[in-house]
Amino acid sequence: MRADLNPPAYFNMPEKDYYRILGVSRNATDEEIKSAFRKLALKYHPDRNPDNKEAESKFKEINEAYDVLSNSEKRRIYDAYGEDGLKSGFGSGGFNQGFEGFQTDFGDIFGDVFESFFGEFSSRGRKKTRKGEDLKFDIEITLEEAFSGVKKEFEYERLDLCDKCGGSGAKSPNSIKKCSTCGGRGRVQYSQGFFSFTQTCPKCHGEGKIISDPCGVCRGAGVINKKNKTNIKIPPGVEDGNILRVKGMGDVNNYGESGDLYLEVKIKHHKDFERNKNDLIFNVNIDVIDAVLGTEVEVPLIEGGKTKIKIPAGTQHGKILRLSEKGMLHPQMKKRGDMLINIKLNIPTSLTSEQKELFLKLKESFDKEKENESKKKDDGGFFKKIFN
Repeated sequence: MRADLNPPAYFNMPEKDYYRILGVSRNATDEEIKSAFRKLALKYHPDRNPDNKEAESKFKEINEAYDVLSNSEKRRIYDAYGEDGLKSGFGSGGFNQGFEGFQTDFGDIFGDVFESFFGEFSSRGRKKTRKGEDLKFDIEITLEEAFSGVKKEFEYERLDLCDKCGGSGAKSPNSIKKCSTCGGRGRVQYSQGFFSFTQTCPKCHGEGKIISDPCGVCRGAGVINKKNKTNIKIPPGVEDGNILRVKGMGDVNNYGESGDLYLEVKIKHHKDFERNKNDLIFNVNIDVIDAVLGTEVEVPLIEGGKTKIKIPAGTQHGKILRLSEKGMLHPQMKKRGDMLINIKLNIPTSLTSEQKELFLKLKESFDKEKENESKKKDDGGFFKKIFN
């Protein structure tokens, strides 16, 4: 963990708070800084904000902040001495000093050495390109499409190679110069006593080149925002929240290597069905008379069409009837779930005089039946049966 150094009293507070500009804390990791920079750069990029001086100024400010905070040495100086320290070159005496002035973290050094052999650089010292950033979006489908599967054209924005410079970031090939600090290798070697190690070149940030006159379209980035379309195949039985990966359809870096596109499936609310994993729930409303006497009703099917089901006499409110294999398809088992018919009783809230009279007669009939059953239980009782 980086030490949080307080600037000496004789240095003025920095005019610009680079951490605030990127919206990160002072203890932010390199990845957090990179992620914050990318989001802000996309938001304020001149391509997205044509003729917007404020956005252009913000874009320059963001780049300035990232230039400092993405460089470990510049960041250390900035944390300790502020912007004045960067301008005066304070602490940049290099490595030809005693051990008391040697402030580089050995963990970072050795990690960087191993990375040079197995990570960012190849064994010949050539920089390996990292693929572009992965992108994630939501894709909305209907329940019917989730049942049967569907092909959809998905339109989105991603970073792609600049048409003007082809990804070089330069106005012309003559604007690209070999970095004088690292000699085009992207790495510099330092020695301190018995130690010798390599690090990413602080001048070219590992690119091995310096662009003197950047491309006017991409501002030297080599990539710009472009609208992109791709056909997405969504398999049958997909569930809400499932993630689909489309390889190579994410952001493109200035070397032409793409990240991946990730799409999270969002299934729209259905007016008839409720999904429970691979089962479908359908509510059927019936009248009290139909529940008492039994009836037959039609219900819709997710694949289209309808089917009839019998509701037996004496069906209670909340009773579940099951239609086997009329639900969603299980994508692995290639078998369908069931359709669950949830019975709901319609209780009348207003009756005609005739209907009310009929219900009262029915009630009298039920009450009389209950009274007779009660008398049968009480008639004679236990002792009468014994003595008779």
